[in-house]
Amino acid sequence: MKFLLTVLSTFIMVISMTNQAFATLSVDVSSLTSVAAFSCAKNLGYSTAAIRGYFEAYGNNPGGAIDSNFLKSYENAKQAGYTDIDVYMFPCTGRSTCKTPQQQVNELVNLINTNKVIVRTAWLDVEVDKTSGNWNLGPAKNQEILKEFFAAWKSTGWKFGIYSSQSQWEAITGDKNWVLDSSLPLWYAIYDKNSSLNNYRAFGGWTQGTCKQYDGDAKFCGASFDKNICK
Repeated sequence: MKFLLTVLSTFIMVISMTNQAFATLSVDVSSLTSVAAFSCAKNLGYSTAAIRGYFEAYGNNPGGAIDSNFLKSYENAKQAGYTDIDVYMFPCTGRSTCKTPQQQVNELVNLINTNKVIVRTAWLDVEVDKTSGNWNLGPAKNQEILKEFFAAWKSTGWKFGIYSSQSQWEAITGDKNWVLDSSLPLWYAIYDKNSSLNNYRAFGGWTQGTCKQYDGDAKFCGASFDKNICK
């Protein structure tokens, strides 16, 4: 029995090391980022990138809006040699002035199609921003809004996923175990500065994540990046 346990333990360790070996490091940005900064990050081993394409846009644009830095940051990433680029949207929610989920998704999709941008995955960012007062309508309404965004992205035929964390999901939906669609790719946040996918905290029906954001607002290469690891 002891021998079998040792063999099993070794097998699990090998599988874990193999999965880690095939993982890739990634950066994501929410501000204008230069070619030089992207080139520097790529040279450090961050081989993929995600760029914010849509944001909640409170203030002068209270309904949600295209991030005006997206196209330039995308072109800069391409010039720096990035070929695998994702887009994420921080949606407008919780305000009477917010455009509908379908309108917001359509705006981002139209921008990308019109400019012949190629993105690998579109991510819906599900987290609370106290400054903008989003996701403030209570669990039942928040769940309804999430279903509307899901339907809007589903209608595009694009590959899309969810960005969130256990604590954010619970705060927004009222239940960490509430399921939207656990077959979607999940990009989760745990700021432990550990570039490993091994410490996932379950929520939303997902048994594991596709990407983990392990460090936020890291300053290097003359820019501000979030650090991620993806499988």
